[in-house]
Amino acid sequence: MLRSLLLPPRDRYRREWWWLLWVGVALGVLLVAVLAWERDTLVASERERLTQQASVIHDNLARQLQSIDKGLASILDAIAQTRALGLDPNRAQERIQTLADAMVGVGGILWLDGQGRVQASNHLELIGRDLSSRAYFQTAKSSIVLNTLIVGEPFAPEPAMWVLPIVRPVVNAEGGLDGVVVMELYPEDLSTLLRSVLYALDMYATVIHPLGRRFVWQNQQGSDTQAPQYGPTPMLRQFQASGARQAVLQGVLRPDEPERMVAITTVQPAGLPMNHVLVVAVGRTLPAIFASWRTTVWVTLAFYLLVGMVVVFGLRVMQQNLRSQEQSLLDKDQALSNLWHAVLIATGQGVWDANLQTEQVYFSSAWKAQLGYEDAQIGNTFAEWTMRIHPDDVGRTKAAWAECENGRDDYDCVYRLRCQDGSYRWVQGKGRVLSRDAQGRIVRIVGTNTDVSEERRLRERFEHLTQNVPGMIYQFQLESDGTSHFPYVSKGGEDIYGFSANLKLPPTGRKASSVIHPDDALRVAKTIVESAQQLTLWRQEYRVCLPERGERWVSGVARPQPLESGAVLWHGYIQDITEQKHQAMELEEAQRMLQHLLHAMPVALCMVDESRHIYFRNQRFLDYFGYTESQVPSMDEWAVFAYPDPAYRSQVGYEWRQALAYAATHDGYIPSQEYRITAASGSVLTMAIGGVQFGSSLLVTFVDRTAEQAHSEALEKMAFIDALTGLPNRRQFDQALQAEWQRGVRSGQPLALLLMDIDFFKQYNDLYGHPEGDACLQAVAKVLPSGLNRSYDLIARYGGEEFVCLLPECSLEGARAKAQALCAAVRALQRPHAGSQVAAHVTISIGVAAVVPSADARPEQLLAQADAHLYAAKQAGRNQVHAGNHEKVS
Repeated sequence: MLRSLLLPPRDRYRREWWWLLWVGVALGVLLVAVLAWERDTLVASERERLTQQASVIHDNLARQLQSIDKGLASILDAIAQTRALGLDPNRAQERIQTLADAMVGVGGILWLDGQGRVQASNHLELIGRDLSSRAYFQTAKSSIVLNTLIVGEPFAPEPAMWVLPIVRPVVNAEGGLDGVVVMELYPEDLSTLLRSVLYALDMYATVIHPLGRRFVWQNQQGSDTQAPQYGPTPMLRQFQASGARQAVLQGVLRPDEPERMVAITTVQPAGLPMNHVLVVAVGRTLPAIFASWRTTVWVTLAFYLLVGMVVVFGLRVMQQNLRSQEQSLLDKDQALSNLWHAVLIATGQGVWDANLQTEQVYFSSAWKAQLGYEDAQIGNTFAEWTMRIHPDDVGRTKAAWAECENGRDDYDCVYRLRCQDGSYRWVQGKGRVLSRDAQGRIVRIVGTNTDVSEERRLRERFEHLTQNVPGMIYQFQLESDGTSHFPYVSKGGEDIYGFSANLKLPPTGRKASSVIHPDDALRVAKTIVESAQQLTLWRQEYRVCLPERGERWVSGVARPQPLESGAVLWHGYIQDITEQKHQAMELEEAQRMLQHLLHAMPVALCMVDESRHIYFRNQRFLDYFGYTESQVPSMDEWAVFAYPDPAYRSQVGYEWRQALAYAATHDGYIPSQEYRITAASGSVLTMAIGGVQFGSSLLVTFVDRTAEQAHSEALEKMAFIDALTGLPNRRQFDQALQAEWQRGVRSGQPLALLLMDIDFFKQYNDLYGHPEGDACLQAVAKVLPSGLNRSYDLIARYGGEEFVCLLPECSLEGARAKAQALCAAVRALQRPHAGSQVAAHVTISIGVAAVVPSADARPEQLLAQADAHLYAAKQAGRNQVHAGNHEKVS
């Protein structure tokens, strides 16, 4: 029984009731959980609220007790002063009267002596009366405790009067009781406080003496100050037994009352000792607390039941309507089946209707006529059908029938039937299973036979034509359930897939998949599914593995056609491309090797198309320049990075266009030229750029000449720079003199020359040694350029201790001034020279010459003039400049 409830029924309608039952149970459990949560929340909220209200009463009552304690202490002080100083006893009476007028809620204030007689009171009629029989006096007398507030039990001093006595003892010098001072609280003022905390009609608040006697009780209907309660209630005893200062309890005050929720707290002001602590209780009845919740429960229950009845009624009506509609559909289906049966008969289709339970088959007149029989010549048994199937087609028809028995609803088979004259006709049998029994066995199947003999003759003719076509012409059909087969395969299928020509049934897609190379099978299957979903042309190259022929490459192309049944039929062609594929693979391998060589070669390469886009760059190119394809996709963009100086970039562009023009007339050869190229790292490389132009594309080569140029510059520096002083040597001076002379000839500007010699340098070497002599030469060589302010003025070491200065576009007067500045610069060194006959430090002598160069003169003549003037300076005493006269050399 439990198992039947847990498992859904097979019947659709009963299953709906099963689901409804469990949904109702789940909803009911959810509602119960929600209501329980709401109840717990309500209880917690009410407990917190009652506790808060009890705290309000506690705080106010505690403050009042502290005020009473201070008032009693004040009276005690007045009594002590009166006795100690022998003052008028009326001072205590005045103090009592003042306090009575000032303190709210205090009805009577009394001072009793040691015998219980009233000595002073705000009620004058009580003075002199003997009140020693009152309980609070006896309590004080029996137990004298200093600085402790004595809370007496509530009592009625007079009819219709109910008070709570608060007492402090008066102690004499010997420590014995010498009387008491009393303040009597009236309940009427406390009633106002209790009434302020009530927020519900069923709520009450009370103040209780710990011995069980109730002082005041207040609810919404009024207060009860005349009916004291004697003895603690069970709830009060429970609270006192717990030892807690505050608690919320549930229970009954009297057996005839409803259960209540009560917040109880003790009133114990901080720092105020008391013999008894008062108890404050605030409570509500549980029926009133849960009244709204119970209403919610009943409303929810009513709504749950109402909704359940509506849903049950709705489901019942809906199922009745569905059953009625299903029956109507069945009736219409039967009528349509009968109509369709009649249409098929009218169109000449051979209709058959098989009932496997009765083993009877209906064959229409058209079915019999296709084979040349009259109606009466063929019966209605299965044997009339199976006995006429061609022996070679029996296996195919049995396989198609077996698929229907295994669950397939559609029957489709092409086979031959024997006619009355003994010949065979090709027919296509199509049918559909109309009903099955509970075990899934076929009960009834209906179908038609269509004469396809003419189609078969055309197909055989087509096969004869395709025998001479290399490759396989085929049809491939993929059903909606994922199964597939080849409705037609030409003879080439034996070479492509190894299909046998003697197959009784069309080859399946599984047969073809079994020979596809495992590495290609998944890709081929995926592209077939994509072609079926998108109805796009299928085109693939893949490998097949045939036992006799080994691994072969094939290429297929087919166009899909959707069928009404939901299947997709491809018409296509597959050919063997093994030889072409091997050639392509060899070419690809050669290209890969070539690309590897291009990347590995020590020359940087890039290929540029007609739009100047760089479509190939080898690894050496990337190593040299570092610019990726995303950074410089074209030569123009590369040039911006490689030649950051616009002027230099323009010069390179002009020279490159000239090189391309040269290549156009010299079989595409681009001569190599050296350029300075900035790499991505910021370094400047010297590159010899050349290449080949083929068609509209370029192959550009880059050969790094940076190291060679650096080496060449180092050699050139060694050839033109004096190793000791770092100044240009005589060879560089001679070249500069020739160049400046030719420029002066063209410009007509003067050219000046200074020839300098260190005075008494031989004596310097003899005196200080050759290392010091070299240091002297270096010091002079270092200071001489500082006297020149033009970048194109040249200072060179001429030989030994001689230096020469070439001053383009400088007159004799300007040269003389520069010479004087150079002499002063050397003297400023203050380098000691004890062997000099003209000064105590190193000095120089300078010969100055200046001419305007001409074509019929030679620069050596200018040098000879300067040498003669240098000689004259030495003869005149050294450490001076000699310029001679400004004259033209002829």
